[in-house]
Amino acid sequence: MVMVASYTARADIDPLSGIDLVRIGAVGNAPWTGNGQVIDDAIGRGRVDHEYSIGRFEVTTAQWVEFFNAAYARPADQRLPFLQPPSFWGAVPTGPTFPGGLRWAVSTANRMRPVGDITWRQAAMYCNWLTNGKGTNPAAFLSGAYDVSTFGFNGNIFTDQLEHTPGASY
Repeated sequence: MVMVASYTARADIDPLSGIDLVRIGAVGNAPWTGNGQVIDDAIGRGRVDHEYSIGRFEVTTAQWVEFFNAAYARPADQRLPFLQPPSFWGAVPTGPTFPGGLRWAVSTANRMRPVGDITWRQAAMYCNWLTNGKGTNPAAFLSGAYDVSTFGFNGNIFTDQLEHTPGASY
């Protein structure tokens, strides 16, 4: 007997980002009220106010390198704020495609390595970039899902936009 496998695109793989998404539902469920322990950091968490999708897996080095190659394809004096190069997930510097720009490559062995130690602000800019169709102009990174101009401090309090922009895709 011969078995033939056919490939069908999965409906839960986002076509733009390549991210395997899971739908979170149960809108209106109650938050965790605790189980009687005095210290329980989860109390009040878990409530879902609206349906949303979240990645089933971590963002991969290949996905993050694509983002950074788009972000750093510009002269040094036009670099975007809050970004730090991907120097420790298996990505290696390679020749830039733009004078003064930076570029990275990732080996096949490291393409699926999960990316960690990402700041909230970097993640917000990644969401902006995806929301803007992976554009390379600075605006694609600075607004969309979050307004980067709100990123700052007032004393010791962050002024960052608290919720994603209504209608943002990511």
